Amino acid sequence: MARVLRSKKDIEQFLMDFPQIAFYDDQGNKHYFIFEDKQRNGQWTLMFNEYTKAWTIHGKGETYCDPDEQLLEPAEMVKFIWKNRSSVNKVLRQKTEFSSEKA
Repeated sequence: MARVLRSKKDIEQFLMDFPQIAFYDDQGNKHYFIFEDKQRNGQWTLMFNEYTKAWTIHGKGETYCDPDEQLLEPAEMVKFIWKNRSSVNKVLRQKTEFSSEKA
């Protein structure tokens, strides 16, 4: 299971391990990971398409919904995750707790 993100190197490892960490959407052929959007009081969905190798994000909440997925280059993805690492870490911790409870 992924460890919490404390450095840019941790984020790079998170992105490499993403298919094992994230959920998978058969219809969209994408791995996805949902976490809180603290700035807009909603949620972000981080997605990776294994076929196109494309990283995208999409945000939505009660008062907003981004019109489309936003394509990010790998360097932009690292910056985006770094900026939102507290929310990502919260989900990673929950996943770790859930996994250890099942074991």
